[in-house]
Amino acid sequence: MKEPKKAKILPIRALKLGPTQFRAEVERLQAEGRMPSLSELLDMIAEIRAEYRGRILTARAENKRRKS
Repeated sequence: MKEPKKAKILPIRALKLGPTQFRAEVERLQAEGRMPSLSELLDMIAEIRAEYRGRILTARAENKRRKS
């Protein structure tokens, strides 16, 4: 069975949390045993950056062309 992507641990809405709400989310994940270690988190970030690097660079180039 394929393991789900670890990047799915936090929902997208977590990106819009204030500091108090974010802390509550961290505590919830810790209590549930779902909080990744720092090394796991950094690995996930590197994986996601590698996956989307091309799209990000393309979008930046297009945005730069539009502003010119």
